[in-house]
Amino acid sequence: MDHQEDDATISSVFQPSLRIDNLLPDVILVTSNNVYFYAHRHRIINASLNLFCGLFLFDAASFSHGFLPTLHLTESGDVINVVLHTMYGLSCTHFHPALSTVEAALEAMIKYGVSMEIHAAPRYRPLHQLLLSRAPYHPIETYALAGKYELEELAVTVSGHLLSYDLSRVTDALATKMGPVYLKRLFLLHQTRMLALKQILLSPPVAHPTTPSCSPAERGQLTRAWALASAQIVWDATPSKTTDSPFGVRVSGTERSQLAPLSIAGLSPNSLRAMLEPMRDKLECETCRFVLQQRIQEVVNAWSLVTSITDHSFLPKPTI
Repeated sequence: MDHQEDDATISSVFQPSLRIDNLLPDVILVTSNNVYFYAHRHRIINASLNLFCGLFLFDAASFSHGFLPTLHLTESGDVINVVLHTMYGLSCTHFHPALSTVEAALEAMIKYGVSMEIHAAPRYRPLHQLLLSRAPYHPIETYALAGKYELEELAVTVSGHLLSYDLSRVTDALATKMGPVYLKRLFLLHQTRMLALKQILLSPPVAHPTTPSCSPAERGQLTRAWALASAQIVWDATPSKTTDSPFGVRVSGTERSQLAPLSIAGLSPNSLRAMLEPMRDKLECETCRFVLQQRIQEVVNAWSLVTSITDHSFLPKPTI
């Protein structure tokens, strides 16, 4: 991010020669770890709702000619780098800031009057894309940040990375950070998908007419095999029977069934097919095998339509 010049560490982007709107920098921001950022007052004032936490109330004319106003900040260089890139509408994903740095930058933006509603919206791509770039590596943490700052579009997109996430792993700290609304929506997303899977598996393959080589008893073997395989898939999705919730609150069995860590909600269509196809090996009748294969394809197609909905935007926002 920076390079050394004498005793100062100067930002590699916000340098003395950086021209914005054909203007050179007219203020210097110095971070807690002595990184110098050469910035433009008009850009920062336009992006801040509180004159950068009141730091830009000074009269620039009172400074000696040739000397730029210098403001000392309490944040580190990595954090201010993200803040300034956001205020300038520039991307900083190539710096690969850690999620903890991004989180600290979001807190600093609130302090310095940068609107999350505006600058984290998809139409302001730099910050939105920066947060999205963290989602594949830290999905639940990124979702929690989206919930904390009520970044709806971000939460919707990030939730697609959480379909296979075991919700029992959500800590008290994460639950508190994302807040009750986004926490419940995440549980409802998993629960809704699980109910859809159960409904899809409910109907067994249609039995074919009796043939000399396949009696009703033999056809019943297909129905039993389907019921067993479906029950196994549903059982694998059933949470632990303990009465302790992942948040340290004892709940009833009914409540747990409504808010269950259903990681199978992220089951892929191909994985579902792989779970069902072994039934064919137990069937001797070729017609039964054909009927089974048709039903498996119907199930996979139906589940593909469900899995194409990779967010929770279709769920009503609960009032808690």
